[in-house]
Amino acid sequence: MAVIDRSLTGQLKRRRLFLTQERSDVAEIVYVCVDDGLPGGFPVGYVIPSRAGAWSAYARVRPGVRVFATDEVGTGLPDVVEAVRAVLDHARYGDVLFALEQETDRDGTYTAKVRREHAAWFAALDAPEGITQLGDGRIRLTAPAVAYLRGLPARLGCHVDGDDRIRLAGESYVLTREPRRVR
Repeated sequence: MAVIDRSLTGQLKRRRLFLTQERSDVAEIVYVCVDDGLPGGFPVGYVIPSRAGAWSAYARVRPGVRVFATDEVGTGLPDVVEAVRAVLDHARYGDVLFALEQETDRDGTYTAKVRREHAAWFAALDAPEGITQLGDGRIRLTAPAVAYLRGLPARLGCHVDGDDRIRLAGESYVLTREPRRVR
């Protein structure tokens, strides 16, 4: 596989993604996959070179589509790294992470102190489920809701980054994991 720089490798790992390669007589295809615990992962995009050497990128941009349906998100890209970055900029897989988190049957929750208008905005979202407005700008998010937000591309303006921070409208809010309640 082509050489991938450390910053891209770290970004993939933080977003729970990895690369896998398929080679045929015609082309080398590099897949971007969610680490879902299964061999091969869940593909959320791929990149492929042209005969001229430029790369094209395809990403899963329609959430909720369980089959491997992708849209072209970049063409004429100079190398595999730029092509993979194009996939990362567009791929939407929060629904996959949400489902994986639900399967683990975790009851963990997180809280964040955000601006009041952001708290109201979060509470009004249809997806993901599991966000509650607590008042005074505080919100509670279930672990599946946080997983969903981790799977959104940063370019959408709202996501959870690898440092457990909610990024919304140019602002950053710390997520704090709540201690588990003893029953």
